[in-house]
Amino acid sequence: MIVYNDGMMLTDAYRRNNVQLTSSFGVEYPTHFVHPVAEYLALVNDAGVIDLTHWGILRLSGRDRLSFLNAMITNDVSSLPENDGRHSLITTVKGKIISELFVFARQADVVLFVSQGNVADTHDVLQKHIISEDVIVEDLSPQFGVIAIEGPKSYDILWRVFSKGPFPKESLQAVTREFADVELFLMTNSVTGEPGYHVMIPADRVERMRNFLVQSGRGSDGLPVGSIAWNMRRVENGLPWYGVDYTQDNLPPESRLDDAISYSKGCFRGQEPLARLHHRGHVNRLLVGLTLDEDHVSGPWIKLAEQFEMGLNNYDEDVLKQKASPVAQALDLASLFAANTTLYHDEPGTDAGRNDRSQKPLGRITSAVYSPRLKKPLFLGYVRPELADKTVGVVADAGQRLSLIDLPIA
Repeated sequence: MIVYNDGMMLTDAYRRNNVQLTSSFGVEYPTHFVHPVAEYLALVNDAGVIDLTHWGILRLSGRDRLSFLNAMITNDVSSLPENDGRHSLITTVKGKIISELFVFARQADVVLFVSQGNVADTHDVLQKHIISEDVIVEDLSPQFGVIAIEGPKSYDILWRVFSKGPFPKESLQAVTREFADVELFLMTNSVTGEPGYHVMIPADRVERMRNFLVQSGRGSDGLPVGSIAWNMRRVENGLPWYGVDYTQDNLPPESRLDDAISYSKGCFRGQEPLARLHHRGHVNRLLVGLTLDEDHVSGPWIKLAEQFEMGLNNYDEDVLKQKASPVAQALDLASLFAANTTLYHDEPGTDAGRNDRSQKPLGRITSAVYSPRLKKPLFLGYVRPELADKTVGVVADAGQRLSLIDLPIA
């Protein structure tokens, strides 16, 4: 029997197995299972299994489900074919983000995966706008969970588990498959930027199905992936997290979510301010990638780069437990680059290390991770849009010099 705990279906199972948990996405989420380094390398080279049971799941049924939904969300789903999906958002009437969605059409209904944001708010917005339409909105979140398998070998692992294909390879396509007499809904999707699949599973089979995927993945050097490794890779790919990189105070174009909006479809909730912004206006801030300049890459960053270069066979599994170690400090950058660290112009002739700043802030950091691809820290942060397309000198509160970098990082 699955015990639902703080929005995660497997929290009790993780506790039984002494998995370290932390607060992420508004729930208790595993930080790592084996080691963040091993999990990151599995994700980019082989495959990683990721728990997405904190996602909300809504179902729309009724004759008018697609036309009603099309008038509510930012992307065009008016003629969405069966088993196809769309990345979309639901916004306030002012165009501010309420939640991020992945919408899939099925034969008799439409499934909305609320990947980020508040599922209750999303449900309430949809429910209160039903007037005369033939639409029923149901919250399936307690009945189903989503488990992801992502990485270059994810397709091979699905073949090993289900022994029956084919599986779709194009982004946001779906197929229904049976496993042990249970019907599962499989979707091509990714939360890390790696190729992958998400599986919608009945709640009472989630733990068993996750274990099958983990065990099958080990045959391809795959591993379960916790929040640390996931966080490193999604920042490298420029994927924002709700509550970290954007909130209900943000507009989609500010937060790298423009691909979830159709500017050519008919009217939708929040369309007027978003269309005006797109065609005539500009945002006041843009989410960009930033990294430390080379002259500031020293100490813990070099040590951590060496650990990745050494490979797994020589990696010290106890090093993460040593809070004073360079690796532990580098994996947890909060003490060096706290959320909302202010950014300023690095003006020639000024002291980068001074704390007293009279100039107007350039922006702020929202996410800070160690990037194995760059072998140094990588950040997401907001800067003023007139500076986002240029190489500008940036300095953080404590004097670290940074520069803009294009994302994603391959």
